[in-house]
Amino acid sequence: MIKAYPLLISLLLVKFCAFGQCAGQDTSIIICDYSNMDNQNFNLLNALNGNPISGGTWIDNNNLNIFTNSAQNEINIWEIGQSGTYSFTYSLDTTNCPNSSSTLTLIIGGYAGEDNYSANACENDINVDLFQFIGSNPNPFLNGYWIDVSNTGALENNIFDATIQGPGTYTFTYNVESQNSCPTDIVTVELTVHPLPVPSSGAIEYEICGLDEIANQSNLDLNTYLPPNPSNGYWSDNSGTNEINGNGDTIIDIQNIFNNFGYGEYSFSYTAIPNHPICEFQVLSVIIKLRRKLDFSNATLEVESICENDISGFPIVATINGLPNLNDLPSNSFIITYNVNGPVNLTDESTVISLTNPESFVLPSTFTPTPGIYSIEITAVEILSDPNDLICELLYDLETSFEVYPIFEDDININIVDFCLGEDLLIQLDIDNSNFNEDLVIDYDISGANNFSANDVTLNFSNGSSALQIPANLLPNTGNNQFEITKITTLNGCITNPTDLNFEFEIFKNPDPFITLNVENICWGDDAIAVIGNLTGIDQLRIEYSITGANSISNQIETISVNNTNAQLVISESLLTNTGATTIIIHEITNAETGCSTTINNDFTFEVNPLPNPPDPPLLQEFCEVDAATVSDLTPNQSTIFWYTSENSQNSLSNDTPLSNGTYWVSQLDTKGCYSNKTSVSVVINQVPIATLLPAGNEFCGVDEPSIIDLSANTAQFNQYQINWYDQNGNLLSENTLLSETEVYVGYTYDSVTNCETVDGLEVRVSLTACEDEYDFFIPDAFSPNNDGINDVFRIPDIQYLYPDYTYEIYNRYGKLLYEGDINRPYWNGEAESDLVLSDGIVPNGVYFYIVNFNKDNISSKQGRLYVNR
Repeated sequence: MIKAYPLLISLLLVKFCAFGQCAGQDTSIIICDYSNMDNQNFNLLNALNGNPISGGTWIDNNNLNIFTNSAQNEINIWEIGQSGTYSFTYSLDTTNCPNSSSTLTLIIGGYAGEDNYSANACENDINVDLFQFIGSNPNPFLNGYWIDVSNTGALENNIFDATIQGPGTYTFTYNVESQNSCPTDIVTVELTVHPLPVPSSGAIEYEICGLDEIANQSNLDLNTYLPPNPSNGYWSDNSGTNEINGNGDTIIDIQNIFNNFGYGEYSFSYTAIPNHPICEFQVLSVIIKLRRKLDFSNATLEVESICENDISGFPIVATINGLPNLNDLPSNSFIITYNVNGPVNLTDESTVISLTNPESFVLPSTFTPTPGIYSIEITAVEILSDPNDLICELLYDLETSFEVYPIFEDDININIVDFCLGEDLLIQLDIDNSNFNEDLVIDYDISGANNFSANDVTLNFSNGSSALQIPANLLPNTGNNQFEITKITTLNGCITNPTDLNFEFEIFKNPDPFITLNVENICWGDDAIAVIGNLTGIDQLRIEYSITGANSISNQIETISVNNTNAQLVISESLLTNTGATTIIIHEITNAETGCSTTINNDFTFEVNPLPNPPDPPLLQEFCEVDAATVSDLTPNQSTIFWYTSENSQNSLSNDTPLSNGTYWVSQLDTKGCYSNKTSVSVVINQVPIATLLPAGNEFCGVDEPSIIDLSANTAQFNQYQINWYDQNGNLLSENTLLSETEVYVGYTYDSVTNCETVDGLEVRVSLTACEDEYDFFIPDAFSPNNDGINDVFRIPDIQYLYPDYTYEIYNRYGKLLYEGDINRPYWNGEAESDLVLSDGIVPNGVYFYIVNFNKDNISSKQGRLYVNR
């Protein structure tokens, strides 16, 4: 987490207003160290420039509601919760200063919270909130973003789903963007996902049915129910059978349990212990069910046959004989479920019977069978009441057959399939009794689009079915028609006059053969679109076509939708494997809804254009992060070149799209509008770490004459990278440039391998006063102010580094003060700054006296003599 920046407060000069001074002056303040408790409660009035008068009114222009006192001069910036720019207006309305106001602009830098390298979660946790790991005093800002450093794919916003990647250690960072001069704030969360113990929670049921199976289970090892490689754990007896003795016991005796407790359910559980308390214990239950078999296999089922016309007066009765006598059952009543199969089916019908022998039940009155042979089978027998679920199997074999003898009635079913004009009419006649094998004489009429009355026709019914065919020449018109049977006569002369034996049918129109066809030229690898027009009265079209020319495909059949008499046939690119002139020929069109077809031979020729050659770019293209490279910086890049993020993407990137590490794909466009295949290019954005200063790295002793190379050596990146330093005007400084306390130096890390410089610079203001006691200096005892360029002034070399607060005074032999010097006035040129005998202020040759005040560590002043020789 980047936390090394100090509190940075910048006061910006604002325009002076002659009528607004009583409310202070507009002020801007930047607070980068948001979490510093000294910054929590912020006095707005004290922060204004100028000399504002108290008693005015503050307006929160952002509606934050974070004032901490009734005067509303102080706010709690920890309640802002987001980085950004906020403003507050202070107003005074007095006689001397009407409508005076000033604005305080508060720029809050990002705060991401605190690093956490020991976060924990369990692998079954789908909702791990990463914010819980990065502190709450103050809360991290919410306008940041999380980065899945480990590329788990399981992070959505701030929620991590531990079930996606499973156990392991994963790294995430939370980033709040920079604001003004405040840098981006980043914290790191290192999350360890711990595995659930094996087995996971659940239950396994094991049924042992009957005495034979119970006798075979005297030595059952419960560990056989555990998954491979279970976690450390122990078995427990939940039913009080005393079969488990201690944590290491895994063997139970089923026969012994039955002997002592009888039929029932007995539960044992395995408790798996987790390797970390963040995960819960997992308990697997094994439920042993000891259940009973019942044997009804000697019972039989009987049903008497019945005539069709007797069904309503005499219900169908089924009788079960030979039922056994069983003792100690939870109930003597049983539910039976049965099916009746035949011309009419009855499925999953149920009723209740007892163990009384024999036992009868009546088939439901809703079952009205038609003539034919039926089979009846009891498909399930269940005890009515088994609260402890003790019955596991019931053995039985109960089925028989019976017949309903037919009589003839007017039960003929008519079926006519709609057909196309020019086809014969086929009428299907079916009698419900599929065993009917006789001749019937049928009288019928046809009305509607076609009208005629027919004489009788004799039809032979085989297995209850027959058919009547009417020639197409008797049905010349399209439209809706009705077929009606008016009389039915059997061979023995029985006549039936039905009232509802009719059926409606339609004769469809055939498609118009005069269609239009058009296909545009395409590029190789694209589908071709054939546009077919003049498809009147058709919603779904089935089309038969072939392809010749550069591509040759035999007859193809496809069904397509029609919209406003037009349809589009898509010819798949898989059928168009060659470039060149290609012709589509339509052989037949069919109305898919009616099945009516028309044979035609329409054709159209189109061109399959070849693709241009793919571009040949440099396969690896590297950029510096500081250059903020975009798609326009890639090679090649001209109007016919298009870049993509994937091989299958259809959306090209704009030239101003920023580049990132990864693979890009490039294609080029020819004059016919065809795009080449894509070529992949690897893009690498070289990043260089921002220079960071070592502790006290800006402190030097000026006596040592430190230079730029010494400042570079005080960065953490010095041994790996070159550090380029610039002055405040952006001039690059050589390694030998001496350091100055008046200059702000900006250092950029430079990687000679990639020839890249870091994005952001390190600003440093050096101190040249970090000198130890072992340094010394001397005070000259003479100088010659004759302007010959040699020893023209009196100065004390290096004293400004050792004693930066020093002062000194120069006196004549009469004790008259001539000159006062300090770090800002280090030189005396031999001119007096007080009244002397000489009118021009130039002191004559002779002996003078100095006093040096060190103003450090209580060091005593030093006095001495100074000779002036012109």
